[in-house]
Amino acid sequence: MARFLLVLQPNASLGQHAPDPQAPEVMLRALEPVLEALSAEVDHRTPAHLGALLKQGAESQRMQLFADVQSKTGGRVLELVLISREAMGLRAPQTLLMFERLVDLAQTHMPGMGVIFRSDRDGPLP
Repeated sequence: MARFLLVLQPNASLGQHAPDPQAPEVMLRALEPVLEALSAEVDHRTPAHLGALLKQGAESQRMQLFADVQSKTGGRVLELVLISREAMGLRAPQTLLMFERLVDLAQTHMPGMGVIFRSDRDGPLP
């Protein structure tokens, strides 16, 4: 099973457009353009969590995206986890490609959120 993690943290520019840039609702709302670009079908949502299904071709290429707002020492972060059934032993090329797209979309559509960790670059999952 493939699993990739992206952790984003609000920076000062997000605060100019939102009363509290670390509010879970604000952080998840900032994710909306990324979900649209991925044609994600949100199937579960709470104030600090959402789950979505990404369909990329055949049933075997189906992936899940989970977004969780977590409290850390330096403030709240948005953790995005991309999961598929693809084997990690082969570096999960299809899932990795989707993860790289997710990172690019987050950087494009979420300028108020900075990448502080990505498992494909920064090492194994914490």
